[in-house]
Amino acid sequence: MKNLKVFIVTYKRPDVLNDTLDRLFNHTDFNVIPNTEVNIINNHSEFHLNEEFDNKVNVLHNMTRPDWDTGNLARNWNEALIHGFKDLKNPDTKIVVTMQNDIVLHPNWATNLIKLHQKYTFVTGLLGDNIVSYRPEAVMKIGMWDERFTSPAHKEADYYLRALIYNKEKSMIADVVHQRLLNQHDYLPLDTREYRGNEPEWDQESKRNEDSKDAWFHATQMLYWKWKDTWKEQPTYFGWVNGWTENFIKNPPIPNENTINFAQYPYFEKNIELAGKNYVGWRKGDYWFDCESWDERKNKVCDIDIHPYKDGEKFRDD
Repeated sequence: MKNLKVFIVTYKRPDVLNDTLDRLFNHTDFNVIPNTEVNIINNHSEFHLNEEFDNKVNVLHNMTRPDWDTGNLARNWNEALIHGFKDLKNPDTKIVVTMQNDIVLHPNWATNLIKLHQKYTFVTGLLGDNIVSYRPEAVMKIGMWDERFTSPAHKEADYYLRALIYNKEKSMIADVVHQRLLNQHDYLPLDTREYRGNEPEWDQESKRNEDSKDAWFHATQMLYWKWKDTWKEQPTYFGWVNGWTENFIKNPPIPNENTINFAQYPYFEKNIELAGKNYVGWRKGDYWFDCESWDERKNKVCDIDIHPYKDGEKFRDD
């Protein structure tokens, strides 16, 4: 079993990626941690790795994402969780860390992270999802990232909200930039507040074009309808996506029958605590589309508690 696996997501800007790798390997305490692994999730054909890193990293090329796509970081983070842990009940590593390519790591981030994970199973840095770290127990409680959110901010709002609801005592969220803070008094530096994603050309081309604006609009709708009627006030940008209040943290939203989730990777999510979280197929009253044998199907539906193929088994847990 590995002690720690790092997954760095990158899109264009190979100079930024190689600079981050130089900082990681040569200017932080990462090498102090034994038995580690570094992976790159590449999302663009414009990719270059400096020769010194060829034998230090694995590269996973995302061939399903065209260069002009606005992207889906939630899918990248799920890819990291699946490749990192492989099996939540028999994990391939103790810790999975996801990073964006323009993160500025604190010199002692790795040893600080190990210390934080002695108490918390889910840990974030200062800038949104620039660095997020998981033990398998956290994923079993919180679940996977919701890939229906294709904009940067709303996927975090949804995932961090679920961490607050389902893993409150074991989550340390230190996202000071968006003022989402949970158990932040225990924070040990992982990253700095330096932001390298606002170069004028890059910002305009890749983050503020019309496609990105459309993705943002649809993600706001997704967040609203997913979490509608779960708290005393309806979802808004300030208070949900940005700026958690003390009352919001002490009395977080309560998911209802409309807060629907879907299992996208059943082979991996079978070990996540899905019962009671409105996952379709794990809710009382859900139905099998066809509940008779293949040769005898008559377009009949049956209760989810009656497994159509395995006697005495069911999907939904009581």
